[in-house]
Amino acid sequence: MLGGPMANITVDLSTTPITYSPGPEVKHGDTVTFSLGSLAISTEATVTFTDGTCLTTSGPYQLGGTHAAATSPLTVSNSAPKRAYPFDVVINDDLKDRKVGPGEHDRKNGGIDVTSDPPEGR
Repeated sequence: MLGGPMANITVDLSTTPITYSPGPEVKHGDTVTFSLGSLAISTEATVTFTDGTCLTTSGPYQLGGTHAAATSPLTVSNSAPKRAYPFDVVINDDLKDRKVGPGEHDRKNGGIDVTSDPPEGR
């Protein structure tokens, strides 16, 4: 087995700024789970990678509302080049009083950083 045990990174979308446990760095084969964290399940969030994705399942990823409060673990592609992968999150919470007006949503952004080059082919 190459490397070591695979890690699972949890991205908590409820915090400002977004938090990563244990951190935003991933390696090939690691998994990433996006979570609403402390946000109400009625909250809907959409995660969209803005410059390509490092994950084997391309987004956008939907959370909350009629969807689960967290995504299934998403696998980091073995062919993802080493670089940062920025993403945007749009949070739509009709119960929140912070909204500026109709159609205005909370926007956040974050990123996942692939820290190693793809494994060499055999």
